[in-house]
Amino acid sequence: MSEEPQPRPDSELPDPGIARTVIGGGLMGIANIIPGVSGGTMMLATGLYEHFVEGVADITRLRWNPRSWRFIAIVAVAAVIAIGAGVYPIKWGLDHCHHLMFALFIGLTLGGVPLLWCEMRPLRPSAAVSTAVGIAVMVIIAFALGQTRLPVNWLTYFIAGFIASAAMVLPGISGSYLLLIFGLYTPLTGDIKAFIGHLKDVDMAAAFHVGLTAILPIGAGIVLGIAGLTNFLKMLLQRFHQPTLGMLLGLLLGSVVGLYPFRDLWEKGELIASAPPLSPLNITLVLGALVLGFAATFAVSKTGDRR
Repeated sequence: MSEEPQPRPDSELPDPGIARTVIGGGLMGIANIIPGVSGGTMMLATGLYEHFVEGVADITRLRWNPRSWRFIAIVAVAAVIAIGAGVYPIKWGLDHCHHLMFALFIGLTLGGVPLLWCEMRPLRPSAAVSTAVGIAVMVIIAFALGQTRLPVNWLTYFIAGFIASAAMVLPGISGSYLLLIFGLYTPLTGDIKAFIGHLKDVDMAAAFHVGLTAILPIGAGIVLGIAGLTNFLKMLLQRFHQPTLGMLLGLLLGSVVGLYPFRDLWEKGELIASAPPLSPLNITLVLGALVLGFAATFAVSKTGDRR
């Protein structure tokens, strides 16, 4: 007998419900504000990841599936609203008590583990191996790539766009963090600011040059990356459901490695908050924030119609 179950058609995905979709989209938007946190992580933690992959895959293939388009529209609106409403308080929290913010997001991330674990049962060897591989990938990203630098040219900007798309699709992958460790964050943000500045100055020749050498390859990488990754993930989830869930679980577990609360917080290469002391009060607050985040995501993942 084959180890893997038969491929699962899209129609077996249950309707997650509007409430869970709105909450998941809001958490996805907030996650994009936090350094080192991926929006895909929140989709996975709230049990919406397969719906998200299916929806984006249908849209990139221009396939008319009303459920997919409605789901992505709700997620996008909720994410935009959450970013607009949360950017200032979250920035304040990162500057003044980032150990609590990171503990909260560790809890939010780990709150999705029970859901994935239940969907993987009975646990097969292939799922266990893929989980270990996912954890190893995140550990390597967090520690082993710190000295990697890529040259700045059209090809690396295309790669930067692909990396950004991976952060939108893959849980645990922070696009800004990957760009930073590859040495592409500063030149990329500089070119984007220059492009906007040239447009404001109505210097179309300079804007066209920056657009051709930077914006175009980045955009091409994002579009091709999203289209390719989502359709590839959709195929994997259909044909190799358990091993793929195992890999996603590994990425989810490994993503908390870079969110250790008691460390200095760096953004754009600059220190924005010093590590807090390991006092009994701070440890208690961190544990409380972690439990609160875990309970919140776990509760969200249990809402809506599930199998």
